[in-house]
Amino acid sequence: MLTVLRAIDRWVLRLSLWTAMALLALMSVITFWQVLTRFVLERPSTWSEVTARSLMIWMVYLGLVACLRSGALISVDLLIARVPPSARKFLAVLLAGLTLGVLGVMVWYGWAMTERTARQTIAGVSDPFFGQKISIGFIYAAIPVGAALSIVATLARLFEELAGTLVHRQGPATHDV
Repeated sequence: MLTVLRAIDRWVLRLSLWTAMALLALMSVITFWQVLTRFVLERPSTWSEVTARSLMIWMVYLGLVACLRSGALISVDLLIARVPPSARKFLAVLLAGLTLGVLGVMVWYGWAMTERTARQTIAGVSDPFFGQKISIGFIYAAIPVGAALSIVATLARLFEELAGTLVHRQGPATHDV
């Protein structure tokens, strides 16, 4: 079962991280377009600001997967590094339980919010391919999707911690250049 979880975890991590990076690049291009149309052409784009904001929301929730998987949340990383190795497994289970609880709430209420806003549309923005209005529920869907993918990352990290295969950083990584 651990092998299956690792395979799923690797796939989820790669997918979420690459998607988040692509969204960052796209958001940068759209933000540049927004500045260009507003300050150079003096005809502000109606869709660029809300599109960049929506991409940022998705990017953050997908990036959460990589943060939870690598233990990059600063307070958790600091806490785990400070406890003796004998207490790390107990602390890992406690922190993973709290994290899974919060992520479960995010999935539950994020899904409810997505359903609640599914029929509402973003003002002034239409789908460039079909001309349809874009649902606000699409933006809210970042919450349950990111949280559900983060659950996989949290479980994979916890199982590695319990199996003793997780390597903890003792300080900032240094690389010889």
